[in-house]
Amino acid sequence: MKRAVRMMILMVGLVCTYVAVATPFVHAEGPAPLCNPKRPCPPK
Repeated sequence: MKRAVRMMILMVGLVCTYVAVATPFVHAEGPAPLCNPKRPCPPK
């Protein structure tokens, strides 16, 4: 019985991890901040 409960907890954890990785990331509005604000990128 203990083994079955432990196996269920591990399976639920594995499924939750898979669902968390499979969901797409929500991107913020606007461009990504790739440059240091104190020293801006040179113009292209």
